[in-house]
Amino acid sequence: MSIGEHRWLWHSGMGLMTLALVTGLVLIVALALGWNNPRPAGPPDWQAPDLPLALKTMSDETVVRLLGHSGDFALEVEAVPLAGPDFNGYGLVYRAQDPAHYYAFAVGSDGYYAVLRVAEDEETPLVDWQQFPHIHRGRQANRLRVACVGSTCHFYVNDEYAATVEDDTWLTGNVGLWVRGFGNGGTEVLFLDMRAWVH
Repeated sequence: MSIGEHRWLWHSGMGLMTLALVTGLVLIVALALGWNNPRPAGPPDWQAPDLPLALKTMSDETVVRLLGHSGDFALEVEAVPLAGPDFNGYGLVYRAQDPAHYYAFAVGSDGYYAVLRVAEDEETPLVDWQQFPHIHRGRQANRLRVACVGSTCHFYVNDEYAATVEDDTWLTGNVGLWVRGFGNGGTEVLFLDMRAWVH
C-alpha cells in the first residue's frame, strides 16, 4: 500500500470519527433540551373534574371511568397505586365510544406498559405488554401522556417517549381512567390529575 493510500485511509477514518462525535453531541444536546419529549406549552384547555379519585378493581376485573372531552389532543394523567399486587394495570382511556369500546394506555407496577384497543370482550394489543425502564415500580406515581392527531398517537411515560401507534378505528371520543386487576387480588389506584391540551 502506498503512502497516498495510507493518507487517504487515515483522513477517511478521521472524517468518520469526527462525524460520529458531532452526531453524538447533537443527539445529547437534543435529548437534554427535550427533543424526545414535546410537552405541551401553556395551561391545559381542559382539566378533569372530581380528581383526585381512587378507583378499585377485583381480581380479573377492569374498571373504566369516562370523564368527557374529545378530538385531537395531548392528554396527561398522573396516578399512584395504593393497594394490590404489582401485577396490575392502570392508566388512561382515550377516544372512547362508550365504556366497552375504547383505546387504553396503561402501565403496571411491575414496570410494563401497553396500548390496547378494546371492543366489547375483544382486546387487541396495539403495543403488547412490554418492559419500559422509565416506569416507576411499586407504589410510586407515574405520569402517562398520549398525543393524538388524526390516526397517529405518541405515548410517553414520565416524560420519556415510549411508542407511536397508527390506528383509525376511532378518531374521536371521550377520555377517562382505566384500572385492571390481574388474578392475585384487587387493585386500588389514586388518579391525582388529568388534563388535556387541544390541537
